[in-house]
Amino acid sequence: MPEHSVNEGTPVNRELGMERIVFFSDAVMAIAITLLAIEIKVPVVTAEVARSELPALLSKMAPAIMSFVISFAVIGIYWMSHHRYFGLVKRYDNRLILLNLLFLLFIASMPFAASLLGQYAYLSLSVVVYSADVLALGLSLGATWWYASHNHRLVDENLDQRLIRRMNVRALAAPIIFLISIPFGLFKPLWGMIVWWASPLIVLIAVRFIAPEKKDDGHYSSKQTPRRKHNQRIRKKDQ
Repeated sequence: MPEHSVNEGTPVNRELGMERIVFFSDAVMAIAITLLAIEIKVPVVTAEVARSELPALLSKMAPAIMSFVISFAVIGIYWMSHHRYFGLVKRYDNRLILLNLLFLLFIASMPFAASLLGQYAYLSLSVVVYSADVLALGLSLGATWWYASHNHRLVDENLDQRLIRRMNVRALAAPIIFLISIPFGLFKPLWGMIVWWASPLIVLIAVRFIAPEKKDDGHYSSKQTPRRKHNQRIRKKDQ
């Protein structure tokens, strides 16, 4: 049954519309990852000198390969986050679409930032540009989720508030780390990159201590999470 947009009175087909948003987002992220791989080109040498010169040429590609690996991981992680958030979004409106497009803008710019980092990893400017791109990427996805979940605007009205808070913390943790890496990168590019590698651990700590998972009796638990409780309620309704 068609629903109405939250901000406008135009009818919206919920299932078809959400599928189009998710499919388009998946396509943009897939293309961005493909462009990352295209930037890595095999060195061209003659057969006579390949055995002696190819190892040295490959070693010179180390920064580009490192940039590819980091960027692939970044896009992959944000693809999973996007999938997780939109799996909980039940309705959409024009503002959600615009926020999602803003997120995809920074996904589309990742190949440029990655190429810049791969060629000029020794320059502070490259590290700052890359950090700024990932920072904007995280903030835009976080804003998308905040807009959808605030006051249960576009999510299920029974969605656990603790789960919403936990996902808000997770969305903001990584952008804050890349923001912190910018002054380090300005001082020394390598230091900025070291901060990047520490981000998974910092995100894990932030989620665990700022928005921990709890059972109804107040004790910590990794088994009965708000997400699982929500899914159980949905299954009971379907039955």
